[in-house]
Amino acid sequence: MPTALATLTTDEFKTLLNDFYAEPIKRNKMTEEEIKDLAQRLNKKINVPLISETGEEKIFIKIILKIDTFLYDHLPNEFYDLIRSADKGIDDGEAKRLVRRLTRLANDKIDIPYLPEPAEHFVLKFVIGIVVKSARKALDFEKVRNESDDLVVPDSEEDIEKMVE
Repeated sequence: MPTALATLTTDEFKTLLNDFYAEPIKRNKMTEEEIKDLAQRLNKKINVPLISETGEEKIFIKIILKIDTFLYDHLPNEFYDLIRSADKGIDDGEAKRLVRRLTRLANDKIDIPYLPEPAEHFVLKFVIGIVVKSARKALDFEKVRNESDDLVVPDSEEDIEKMVE
């Protein structure tokens, strides 16, 4: 019985390679509108001292771009594309595991020196939590993003269930 890979056309394989080896400017999945919206939502939750509100939003846009690129690099695009699908998705257990692992890894790989460590961790967990929660069945990125004002971002990893419920 042939596998799905056996039926992969040359063009589909080239597309796969182009996605995998995409240049840095193309290594993201969020749209401009989604990034700006998340930046505004983060700006309501975190204050960056001595910076204007507009400046804060610009900072959050840059941070979200870093996180989006990080996720592009550490998740298969086939998984990351689940954020746009409400009929396919992962279960609660997988979502919890991914938020924990990706947040730890992102905290090791992404340093935001102008934010205190607790604020940096909050931002990472907030954005990663939204993306992973969006990959759950019956949810999508727009729905989760629109409900993100009520998103619980726990301090401890034991309470991660509250993020993905």
